[in-house]
Amino acid sequence: MANLSDSLADMKKVPSRQFQKEFSKLTDTLKPGDVVQVTKFGEPHLHVTRLGRRRVETPDFATNLAKLDYSQKLGDQILKEFNESLS
Repeated sequence: MANLSDSLADMKKVPSRQFQKEFSKLTDTLKPGDVVQVTKFGEPHLHVTRLGRRRVETPDFATNLAKLDYSQKLGDQILKEFNESLS
């Protein structure tokens, strides 16, 4: 993995006015983990990092409950309550 100081040395630097005007264009060119340093009056003001998308898998609650030897009725009730809590 790259050293943090290496990634900071390679980071793109843009003035705040340019960042404001070209936000979409600048951020669309970033890869996950890339950092842009935004400067204000020539001094570092903030760092913007492109986040990667993470895929989150929903556990198979019914299968997990079956492994624990719980009843199907209890599993159905837990899933129903879980789904209702999402809405």
